[in-house]
Amino acid sequence: MSEVQQLVGRMPVGRIAQQAGVSEADARRAIDAIVPVLVGGMQANAADPAGERSLVGALGRHRGHLDERLGGDVDIDDGERIVHNVFGDRTDQVARAAGGDSALGGIIRKILPIVAPMVIAWIANRFLGGQEGQAQGGHVESPFGEGKAQRPAPDPEPAQQQGGGLGDLLGGLLGGGSGGAGGASGGPLGPLGDVLGGLLGGGKR
Repeated sequence: MSEVQQLVGRMPVGRIAQQAGVSEADARRAIDAIVPVLVGGMQANAADPAGERSLVGALGRHRGHLDERLGGDVDIDDGERIVHNVFGDRTDQVARAAGGDSALGGIIRKILPIVAPMVIAWIANRFLGGQEGQAQGGHVESPFGEGKAQRPAPDPEPAQQQGGGLGDLLGGLLGGGSGGAGGASGGPLGPLGDVLGGLLGGGKR
């Protein structure tokens, strides 16, 4: 079982289904489909140096928030910003592809901004070494600078640098190393890895 699959197993399916206005069965299918795609999309962005810098900055803002996000503290507007930063104007296309061009694609599109803050908080903990439920530096920062103003902590040094940095970490979480989001066979994402590579061109930025 990949680490992404372990995260999927922790997702609050019932709460996500309620927020999206769908059945729990449909929510579970959508979560299974889209969480690896979110990680793969971030990996595709990280293939570009500017995209990687932007993503590392976003991870720093979400470090230490995983327990809160899994517990239901999710800002949908924040989630939409994350999704847009990952997929840009190709979000609907990615959702349709992840759903196999079926009705599931529409459900995935509803669920994307709900699960995106959970996924990015999880990756932040993995990459930056944050502890679940507690941010580094002695305080919890509000995502994207919203909420109560607090003095930002210094930019953290990545906790995992072996194997080439963020792109390799994300590939490892998917179970496929630095080539995890693409490649001739699509890597761990299967054919959808090729879709991501084509839509994002190996990095949106």
